[in-house]
Amino acid sequence: MNAERELIDLDAPLAADFHPVIRLIIGGIAERVDFAFEEIDDLQLAVERLLAEAGRRETVHLRFEVAEEAIRARVGPLDEQAIAAALRDGDARPGQLTLERILTTVVDSFGVENAVDGGVVVRLEKRKAYL
Repeated sequence: MNAERELIDLDAPLAADFHPVIRLIIGGIAERVDFAFEEIDDLQLAVERLLAEAGRRETVHLRFEVAEEAIRARVGPLDEQAIAAALRDGDARPGQLTLERILTTVVDSFGVENAVDGGVVVRLEKRKAYL
């Protein structure tokens, strides 16, 4: 792969039966830059959990910025209230797997920004681990 970043855009239905297809696409993208199995699985889990918390949207746009050392993903628009509630970790019981705890564990960084249509977009970054 060259040193330039590649962009991959995908509009996908949010229906649960389409989630395995999105998982497969993420796996192919991560394999392209030689992510380890665990790194691929982490990124897939992060996106799947976001889709599960997406709220009442019918479709979602996924953008992947692929570089040799990292994959940056943007997932949205998602329902602002659903994501805000899912990211609220203050009321979680010890050991409860909240969205914030999952994202903190499986990706290197994440953030939330407002989307043009009133929803939110969640940014994820997963960097390649060097052994």
